[in-house]
Amino acid sequence: MAARPRLGFFLLTGLIVVVCCYVLMTQPEPGVITEAFPVGLLAGVWLVVSRRHWSKLLPLVVAFSSLVYLANGRELAVALGWGLAAGLGAHVTARGLTRGANHRAALLSEDDLRSFITYSFAGAAVAAVVTTATTLATGHAQWWVTALGVFTAHFATYMVLLPHFMGRPRFPGVAPLGERVIQWFATVIFTVLVFSVPIPGPTVAFCIIPFIGWSALRAPMRETLVQLLVVVVITHTMTIRGLGPFAIPAGVGQVEADLRSVLFAVFVCALALVTIPFSLAVGIQRRESWQARQEQARVRQLVQSASGVAIIGTDRHGYIDLFNPGAEQMFGYSASEVEGLVPSIFLTQGEIQRLATKFGCAANFADVASTLAASDTESLDVEFLGKDNSVLTLQFSMSQVVDAEGRVQGYVSTGEDVTARVKREAALEEALARERLAVENLREVDQVKDTLVSGVSHELRTPITSILGYLEMLEDGGFGELAEAQLRALQRVRGNSNRLMALIDDLLTLSRIQDGYVDLDPRDIDLRDVVESVREEMAPEMLAAGLNFRVDLPVEPVQVRGDAERLCRALVNMVGNSAKFTDRFGKVEVALRCEDSWAVVAIEDNGIGIPEAEQGELFERFFRATSAHERAIQGSGLGLSIARALIESHGGRIEVESVVEEGTTFRVWLPLESAPAAAAPLVTAPQRNADRPGVVAQRQVADHH
Repeated sequence: MAARPRLGFFLLTGLIVVVCCYVLMTQPEPGVITEAFPVGLLAGVWLVVSRRHWSKLLPLVVAFSSLVYLANGRELAVALGWGLAAGLGAHVTARGLTRGANHRAALLSEDDLRSFITYSFAGAAVAAVVTTATTLATGHAQWWVTALGVFTAHFATYMVLLPHFMGRPRFPGVAPLGERVIQWFATVIFTVLVFSVPIPGPTVAFCIIPFIGWSALRAPMRETLVQLLVVVVITHTMTIRGLGPFAIPAGVGQVEADLRSVLFAVFVCALALVTIPFSLAVGIQRRESWQARQEQARVRQLVQSASGVAIIGTDRHGYIDLFNPGAEQMFGYSASEVEGLVPSIFLTQGEIQRLATKFGCAANFADVASTLAASDTESLDVEFLGKDNSVLTLQFSMSQVVDAEGRVQGYVSTGEDVTARVKREAALEEALARERLAVENLREVDQVKDTLVSGVSHELRTPITSILGYLEMLEDGGFGELAEAQLRALQRVRGNSNRLMALIDDLLTLSRIQDGYVDLDPRDIDLRDVVESVREEMAPEMLAAGLNFRVDLPVEPVQVRGDAERLCRALVNMVGNSAKFTDRFGKVEVALRCEDSWAVVAIEDNGIGIPEAEQGELFERFFRATSAHERAIQGSGLGLSIARALIESHGGRIEVESVVEEGTTFRVWLPLESAPAAAAPLVTAPQRNADRPGVVAQRQVADHH
């Protein structure tokens, strides 16, 4: 225990000894009930002593109380019984107020007041039970008088003394110093007069209550409790001196004397039960009022500091009573200019009509505002008019202000200026509309172009076919023998005509693909035959280009379902593409294999490669790589686009890997008709085609060794 708490404890102990001795020694005859033994001070000891010392405190208090009774002439049994009653009652009260020594006793709320009265009642009841048992055992008084007297006396002293050891609302009173001095003087003088003038009956004593109520209403609670204690000390002192309505007249019996003491205790209880709740209620009200003022000040500070947000408040009739600096800045009005006006001055009739249509209410400001405030809409964009008739758009919300009973007391609305944002959105929407129109125009142009290309291709095919026919007739001597130079010229014309016919075929095929119609003749085919057809078709071109052309085929059939002619066309396009982009003496290899449920055709070259940035556009129509332009390589840019469309129409896909100056690998994946059987280990047996030098055909054969 620290030095200052230890000093306070000893001072409190000394006060208890003095008061106890005084009360017992001055008790008037012939009463035997200790009507004012200061058990409130004993309970206060528990409230100020550290919790860890409580287990030792009860026997000390019982022993102390018993010794005081013995020192003042009580019998041993009576002293022990009444000392035990005082100790047990004080312990029960203190322990209840501290909720088992885990909570500081306080008078701060209605719950605290209820707990204080309840446990004071319980402590007094315990003391009454113990003293009644003592009385029945010793026979020194009537048991019912003892029970009544001890209960009322202990309850009264708890009510008067214990609040001084408990926490209380700490708010200053509202009465000025002069009023408080007058109130103290009036209370003390009236108390002394009531207990000095012989007036029959105790009723007049209760007239002191309004004077203490005056203090409870206007003074701090601490001062009111001190005044209550002073009044009780004055009245008790005058009573034991034979003054006042509760004094014990000479010649009365023991029972009547004790009942007089009971009446005085009831009087003290009445004073406390009126003063303490009244003073606490006033303290709570002051605290809540202070909190409300603090909250109001914070809200006002927030409202005034919200310069970027317009906050407008109205009363329940819709007249403006709040217009913060943010609203002044946005609308251009000062608060004094708009206070008392209706907010409809900020809205055009057109905007009111728009909001009325949105919420389905009458097209007037009152109905629109009421509907908006009562709706669940968090916020919406609303156009307002400033003082200079400029239009500004606010992200606006409105809500009702209701009191504790749910009655509407006003409205408050907030708005954030989003004019710039709305203008940006409008400009963006306009740009998007223009973009959509441009896209539609481009789509129409593209459609016209496709129609034109398809029509022109059909129209060109007939004369080109005729040209090729006449070229064949000329070459066969149908119009006479031709010289060697003339034949070479005709061959060049035939080559260019064939290229033109291939371009026309590509355009027609692409047109059908874009129309969503690909003429397929699906059959169960061996993909090896398709690859072999590609080899036969491309071998002459490879020889002419000086390329090493290799084709690897498995021994086992590779069954797929598809159109052999279309698949051959797709693979020829891809092999031809590899040939065009591979330098002389380079290589182009085609390999067919099976992976799980897929047939894979790999077309690999060591040509010039494709830049990584351009690989994503490789299969687009009319796309040609930069290397094709730089090297002036002929082509339409349609071959790979047609190849992908044809492969995808068979449920397959094309993958590409390419490194510049190292080469390109295309992989065509086609679903197998059925999963191939497990094959034996294979070996590669290259064979040079005798008819086509430079072209190698490889078949994988089973190793039977």
